Amino acid sequence: MRKTVLLILLAVLIPAAAQSQPAAPQNGTLSIREGRGVVELNARGSMTGRVNGQLSITDPKPYDSKRPVVYGAAKTTYKNVRTTIYRGKNLRFRLIGARFELRIRGRAIFLSAIARGDGVIDGAGDPTANVYFDGTWSLNDSPPQSLPDTATPFDLAPATPQ
Repeated sequence: MRKTVLLILLAVLIPAAAQSQPAAPQNGTLSIREGRGVVELNARGSMTGRVNGQLSITDPKPYDSKRPVVYGAAKTTYKNVRTTIYRGKNLRFRLIGARFELRIRGRAIFLSAIARGDGVIDGAGDPTANVYFDGTWSLNDSPPQSLPDTATPFDLAPATPQ
């Protein structure tokens, strides 16, 4: 009898305890297509992309197993133990599973990020210089829009239900 009562009690308490666990923080999304300008991102998660220009990556924990992967650099400069600057055409990069500070400056910026964090984006559109299209961006599942012409801060956060 005691075993039966104990089993019933466990069957009721285990699902209730599992539901009371706090939910893991949700990720936000950032997508940039054909960007031109500057993108700064300080986030933890997955970030992949390519650029013609300059890419600066700061790894706060440079000795862990999660290292940035960068291909196509014509020039690599080690600023210090944590920060590396890459320059070239068609730089391709992948940052996965850890917190990274990423700064992209150039043209043909393609970036896809699923992460938690914040950043700043500044498009380089200038009608006086005949630069009318500086790319599109989409933040947290919002519709794509033109890159802003002034530095605009943003937060990577889960999309709000409508």
